[in-house]
Parts: sequence; structure tokens; C-alpha cells
Amino acid sequence: MSGTVGDNLFRASGVIASSASEYDDDVIQSNIAILGFYVAVNGSLVRYNLVDQSIDEFFDTSGVDASASSNEERVAIGSNYYYTGASGTDPTGATSEDTSVSGYTTLVCSAASGSIVVSSTGDVDMLVVAGGGSGGNSYGGGGGAGGLVYKTGHELTAQTYAWVCGAGGTGVSGSVIGTVGADSTWTDAGATVEFTAKGGGYGGHGGGADGGDGGSGGGAGHKTDGKGDEIQSAQSGDSGTYGFGFDGGQGLVAPSHNVGGGGGAGSVGAPGNTSTSGNGGTGKDLSAIFGTAVGDSGWFASGGGGAWVADGNDGVGTASAGGGTSGAEQSISSAAAEALTGGGSGGGSGSNSGAGGSGIILVRFANSAFLTILDLTLQSTDVTAEAEPDYGEFVTLIENGTGTATLNTDIKGYISRDSGTTFTQGTLVDEGTWGTNKQVLGFHDLDISSQPSGTSMCYKITTHNQGASKETRIYATSIGWK
Repeated sequence: MSGTVGDNLFRASGVIASSASEYDDDVIQSNIAILGFYVAVNGSLVRYNLVDQSIDEFFDTSGVDASASSNEERVAIGSNYYYTGASGTDPTGATSEDTSVSGYTTLVCSAASGSIVVSSTGDVDMLVVAGGGSGGNSYGGGGGAGGLVYKTGHELTAQTYAWVCGAGGTGVSGSVIGTVGADSTWTDAGATVEFTAKGGGYGGHGGGADGGDGGSGGGAGHKTDGKGDEIQSAQSGDSGTYGFGFDGGQGLVAPSHNVGGGGGAGSVGAPGNTSTSGNGGTGKDLSAIFGTAVGDSGWFASGGGGAWVADGNDGVGTASAGGGTSGAEQSISSAAAEALTGGGSGGGSGSNSGAGGSGIILVRFANSAFLTILDLTLQSTDVTAEAEPDYGEFVTLIENGTGTATLNTDIKGYISRDSGTTFTQGTLVDEGTWGTNKQVLGFHDLDISSQPSGTSMCYKITTHNQGASKETRIYATSIGWK
């Protein structure tokens, strides 16, 4: 028997034709291919051959020439298909990583210093938080939170980025002001991109000291009518647009002993009043962005509360989430701020003030952000024709996983009769659908007679312009010849 299956069926129908040019068997060829696909699916068949035709549903890899293909990734769970691969390496060098937010990885930079190595370009969400200041002691004002810099969609390129996480201000004893927190910085090797978050200001004390300047201002002591200085007027480079920090709260003039709370990244520290000392300013809740990488509180850069009050009053300033609570009695030290949040500590009431919270740097990126999506070349293994063919037929089932492939631009099909040494491209046409976003593509009667002599038949499919907005999947192929 010679000729394609379509030819044989045509002759069997009783129609006599003097040449193939007098009838069009394209539909018959496509229908036979589709029926072959269904048979293969129902029987979970590997590549199999008919007369002058070969069908592959990719139930295994035996029908694909891996040495001649490139960037091919095969899915074999539920459905079997090939799609384009990707290359690239995620940034490395963080103290740890967090994957609690689905689809994202967060690099947690929590050591004193280090560097992140980036091998390709990608966008990230950046958070840089400085160390928080400590509260003053002896009717001490609350410590100011560290400055906070937050930017989304920031581009990193292939280079090494150095980072430094600022320590929190140390706690103090005696009737003294608190200690400022240390700056946190992110700098690239060429110093063309830099984020600097300023350390939190110190809290004042009951001898009349104002709170100190910093990423957020520290709360003032009780004998002045001043408050903590303004936040930093500028930050280095790009980060100035994205920085956050507020003033500390005001302390009352004697004889009241009520003092101010430390400023936070979200609001000012509250002033003292006749019944209580000021609460710490609120921080920034970024738990929805960074998940568990933010620690238990979910807050960054919260201000510390003002210290214990005297003269018959019993109100003390409280910290916002992550900030340190003040000492509730004259002999009790204030609480330290939560580590790795940049919170300010509470003011001390006569014993000691706690330490400010250490800073942190977080870098979040989508799991595909640093991957380069590649184009696919999928070439079949050879099938031997009974006689040297002059024409080729090709049908394939595809799915537009993302976007829509433009035929003969984003996806192309070829046939060879000399084992892939020479290919002739066919013009793919849309021959119908087989599901949502799924197309039947094919070409027929492709003239391959000008190729070198041979009977080693194979096809090649190539995809182009693949990326985040376009992914073309290949589910099945049928190659025929005559």
C-alpha cells in the first residue's frame, strides 16, 4: 500500500482521481491526526506510527530528539506538554530566606553586614530599616524608631550589593539621655544606587533634655516645653523619596513629670499631658508584603513609650507594636524594642532604659523575577518512510498558556526528510479549537522535494518571543508524508 492514510481512505470511498491535485485531503489528514491523538490519550500510548504518518502525545520523551532540541521543559502531571524553559539564578548572600508569601522569596539581611550577589536584572521590593534609638532614663522620653526606606519595583542589575544593618541604641542607666541607633545602608559596588536609613533618635531625660534627632525623633524629658528634633531632612540617593520617620513627643514643663513618646515611621510620638506620658509613634505594618520575615509583631520602626509619671498620676506611655514599653515604676527598667524591627525602646523610670531594636534589610522578589524566559526548539526523532516523499503534512495541538501566539511568528513548524540536516518551513494555519485557549494548527502538502534525498522524516517546532506575557505549550504532534 502506498500513499498517505488520507489517500487510501479517499480511494476506498470509490472516488477515482487522476492526480492528488484534483482533490483536497487537508481536512481528512487533520481529522486522522485528531483521531490519532484521541487514541493515544485513551491508551496512554507513546509515539506510534501509521502508514506514512507518526503521532506523539508526549506520554514519554522517546519521540523527542533531546540533542537537537533546546530549552524544552516537559510537564507530565495531568497533561503532557512541552513548553519553553528559563535560565537565571536568584540573588544570593542573605542571612536567611523567607518564602511565607506565595510566589515570592524574601532575602533577610539581618547580620551586621554582608553582600548580595545578583547575576541578572530583576525588580525587587526593598525595605531598609535602621536601628532604633534607646529611651532616656529617669523620667526618660521614649526612643525614636529607626528611619525606614521602602520602595517597590526597584531594579537590581548584575553586580554585588553591600549591606549594613544598624544596631539599636544601647540602653542607659542614671539620669541621662538615651543612645541613637545606627544607620542601615544598601550600596552597590559602583555606589550608583544607595539607600540609607538614619538611626533612631535618643529619648530625653527628666533633667530637662530634649529628645535627639534621627530617623525618627526621640521623646523629650519632662522639664522642657520642647520636643524631639525633626526627622532627617534628606537621605542619600534614590531613597530620599521613599523614607519615613516622624518627630518625638513633647514633654511637659515641671512640676509635671510626664514625658514624650518616641517618633515612629508612621506617626509622631505622643506628647505628655497632665495624666500620662506619651505613647510611641506607630510604625509600618508590612506583614502582607514580607510575611513572617517581619517577625512576630508584623511592624517596623515603631516608637518607644514615655516613662513612668509622678505626682500622683499612674499613666505610662506605651509603645506601638515592636517598640519598647516604658518602665512602669521608678525602680523598673524599660523594655527593649523588638530585635530586627528598628523600634525605639521605652523611657526608663529611674533604673535603666532598654536597647533600641536592631535594623534589618529585606529584599523581596517574584520567583520568576531573575529568570530569563527562553525560546523553545522541539525536534522529533526520525521515522523512516517506506519511499522517498515529496510532500509533508503536519498537525499540532497547542495551548496559549499566557498571551496568544501569532502563527508563523511566535510559533513555527518545519519538516525534514534527511534527519534534520535540511528543514523546510510550512505555513501554519488555525484549523480549529480543542478547548479554552487551545488551537489545532497545521499545514499540508508542503513541498520538500528540493531537500537532499532521504527517508528519515522528522519535524521541528520553534517558539519565539516567549516571556512573562507569552507562553506557548505544545501538547501533541502528527507528521505525515507522501
